[in-house]
Amino acid sequence: MSASGKAMWTSILFFLACFLPNALSEETKEHPSIGIVGGGIGGTSTAYFLRQLFGKEAKIDIFEKRQVGGRLTTIKIGDNQIEAGGTLIHPKNMYMVNFTKLLGLEQLDVGGGSFGIFDGSSMRISSSQYSVVTMAKLFWRYGMDIYNIDSWINEKLLSKFMRIYDIQSAGHAYTTVPDLIGAMDPSFISYMKNSIKFVMKTSGFGDTFIDEMVMGALRTNYGQNTDIPGFVGAVSIAGVQPGLWAVKGGNKQVPEKLVSEAQVQVIQGTVVSVQLLQYQGKNYRVGFFDAEKKEQFKDYDIVIVATPLHDEVSEIDFEDFPSSIENFPQQFHKVTATFVEGVPDPKYFGVDNADDLPNSILTCNDSILVNSQDKKADVFGNPTDVYKFFSNTPPSEDDVKQMFTSKKDIRMATFMAYPEYSTVGEDLPPFVLHDQLYYVNGIELAASAMEMSSIAGKNVALLAYNHWHGNLEKIDEPYLDPALEKDKTEL
Repeated sequence: MSASGKAMWTSILFFLACFLPNALSEETKEHPSIGIVGGGIGGTSTAYFLRQLFGKEAKIDIFEKRQVGGRLTTIKIGDNQIEAGGTLIHPKNMYMVNFTKLLGLEQLDVGGGSFGIFDGSSMRISSSQYSVVTMAKLFWRYGMDIYNIDSWINEKLLSKFMRIYDIQSAGHAYTTVPDLIGAMDPSFISYMKNSIKFVMKTSGFGDTFIDEMVMGALRTNYGQNTDIPGFVGAVSIAGVQPGLWAVKGGNKQVPEKLVSEAQVQVIQGTVVSVQLLQYQGKNYRVGFFDAEKKEQFKDYDIVIVATPLHDEVSEIDFEDFPSSIENFPQQFHKVTATFVEGVPDPKYFGVDNADDLPNSILTCNDSILVNSQDKKADVFGNPTDVYKFFSNTPPSEDDVKQMFTSKKDIRMATFMAYPEYSTVGEDLPPFVLHDQLYYVNGIELAASAMEMSSIAGKNVALLAYNHWHGNLEKIDEPYLDPALEKDKTEL
């Protein structure tokens, strides 16, 4: 090669050595590879928000060992498809409302119908077919509490809770659950440190209302009692408001369709390890067993865990970290949902006439088997002869015989459904486990609900994006409402 040729190649190599690494790093910086462990509503909403933030070039994988949807699932009994997992959505759950519109899904009204509260031997109260009679009965038993609860939910919970949508729209994110909850309103921190019974008594509600109506809501939503923290208790009580809905055809359609909307690859496999890599390149190696039980590995810049890191739920090992990452000590609550296509025995609930048996029955005694019972429509809103009852332990055959005079079909599903909320003031898991390693399900220790998981998904997506691009002013910093700031300036 001539001297001039050598000089030319030397110049080219010098250019590549100086500028190509920078170009590659800029491309990687703009378009990270992201692995998400868990395909429930938390993982799929995180994937959607990540796609919105990082753009179409980012590579996003979701690992799911069963089916996309996680604890959002349906069950077939007889000829009916019935909602089996998370069922009710509040009309002010803005992410679930927006997902439904975005994905071309329909809302299905699931409110209304007769109801009663059972104490283990008789109905404390039951509704009438005439709304004015029902309100008179409720007022007679609970006084002004039955009127005050709606304004309490709106003023003490929802108006403050909904501030999170403005905060997240402005790009702000938080590294801990208390900081996220406190950003909604500082009063929520005290709610998390005191029982719902204490919170409501100090708000002026009476024992009868708390021990019956509030207790009934908690047992059907979380299988627990009024000793649970005030914040999760308040979230549960919001379920007594009108306008509750579900997705027509099944709530599981939301995570299923979010996967397509976010253009992510779903990898069917069980994740068993997340390894911190020590060499230049990717940050993490995810180890998993694929659908054929073969061990596989994939490397990522960012890893997001969207499955509970608790004993009996997770077996993920975190390897080669400078300090150990272990399962969190809080236990998950096991609940059994039993579906019976048949005819219930009204005497089991202290009712003489089958026509007087309420469609929805809450229970206010935590020593009895049944947490709640509902006559179910199918996922399209069509009436059925299927009844679903929740219990903290699986019912025996004799239990079912006592509850039903006849049955055509029966199905059971047992879930590690939500955390045990019996201990007030426990330390909550963080959203950040290590640099570029995030944990969505930490939010469940504050409250477990579809909307809470979506809020956590948005928070984690914002954390990942802000950390990746160095937007530290958007992390753990107070959010100043522009409207309020404008008012102060004008004053």
